[in-house]
Amino acid sequence: MRMHVLLALLLPIVLFGQGRVQEPLVPVTWSFGLSLGTGPHSQLYSLFLVKEHGLEILSTEPLSREQFVQQAQGKAPSKANAAGENLFKFYGVEGCVHPDTTKFVYDCDLFDDLWKLRFWEYPFQPKQGAHPGRGWSERREAPSPRQMLLLSDYGILHLTGLAYGENAFRLLRDLGDSSWVDNYRKGY
Repeated sequence: MRMHVLLALLLPIVLFGQGRVQEPLVPVTWSFGLSLGTGPHSQLYSLFLVKEHGLEILSTEPLSREQFVQQAQGKAPSKANAAGENLFKFYGVEGCVHPDTTKFVYDCDLFDDLWKLRFWEYPFQPKQGAHPGRGWSERREAPSPRQMLLLSDYGILHLTGLAYGENAFRLLRDLGDSSWVDNYRKGY
């Protein structure tokens, strides 16, 4: 009797795929990313193309600021923007969208503020006549734990963490929002 019960339980497994449930295939995707870690040529941030599989980052490819801006606007071919859409416009990053929406920008001044998230004063000797202003960090060398908590909402879990995909564009958008900046600086 026990053998019949065991066979009755095993027969459907053998007949219908041996009990394995086939998981759906998750495609590899590309997106844009940014980090507060210093980059090449003394940049106080880093920009990337990010190769992902599901929630796992497989690799990153560095981008220059110019490449990021051109590819994110759809002006240059990109693995992260194959449709050639203006992602700044799509995500509401007004500081990177030309007022005449039929035109493109050549640069985005919001990148100039990324260093302020990490430092409370500009960490390099400014160029002759340049005054980069004060940073927004509550501590000299790094954001405070409270500020890191705010940055974690964008995927930046540690100082050299990576905001990518929609999170990168949300962070850029929020850099242009004075109330968000005020909250980041003062901790309301």
